[in-house]
Amino acid sequence: MTGFIIGTIIVVSILLVLVVLAQNPKSSGSGGGLAFSGANQLMGAKRSADVFEKMTWGFIVTIMLFALVANVTLDKNGATEQFSSPNVEKAKETGITAPTPALDSAAQQTPVSVDTTKK
Repeated sequence: MTGFIIGTIIVVSILLVLVVLAQNPKSSGSGGGLAFSGANQLMGAKRSADVFEKMTWGFIVTIMLFALVANVTLDKNGATEQFSSPNVEKAKETGITAPTPALDSAAQQTPVSVDTTKK
């Protein structure tokens, strides 16, 4: 189920990119003649910009909803460990514990002085 949802999110994301690229830019700068510039003529409607805008918002809402559904349906039981490697697993099997950092006795007895006078 999660694979289907993630696959749908990927397909909708690609469609969103294509719809955004097909839109006519608001500014009349040098980007107006780039890719998909004839998309409005191809659709044949005067208000095709409205259709592209509605499609954009629809794809955005779809991605957000599917992302929420994927978060709910995601198996969280396997996410108890953040990091795993063969070396860590081997150390757990042999019972080796990580060394704890210890301060030497000279560092514990020497007070640190801070100069708080203004120069």
